[in-house]
Amino acid sequence: MATFRFDTRVAQDPDRVWAVLTDVSLIPQWFPAVQEAHFDGTHRQLTTAHGTLKSLVVTKDDALRRFQYRFVEGMPQPIDFHLGTIDVLPDASGSRVVYSQEILPEALAPIVEGAVGEGIAGIARYFAAHV
Repeated sequence: MATFRFDTRVAQDPDRVWAVLTDVSLIPQWFPAVQEAHFDGTHRQLTTAHGTLKSLVVTKDDALRRFQYRFVEGMPQPIDFHLGTIDVLPDASGSRVVYSQEILPEALAPIVEGAVGEGIAGIARYFAAHV
């Protein structure tokens, strides 16, 4: 199984960061590959230049500020296992955002890892621009 983790520090209150990162309609503003996003109550639908990804929301824990999801459709090959996790943690006078992934088959890892790397950089840019 391929696993990886990215993190960034954000000079904003964890509750504000959490609110932005869990608002599906705002994903295109901080995740460069996503052009459009919506939530049907169970699944997030993320439209990219390559098609639509469907992910099942596994965890949205407001107390822990932990969000987890599994891709269930739209990857270039079948997925045996996937779990994406975003944690927003207090860090001094701001927040630390940790974005991790676990995925099988490992052949999908470079695609997901590249996208998540762009996503964490997008989070840093978004909050730097929206002080």
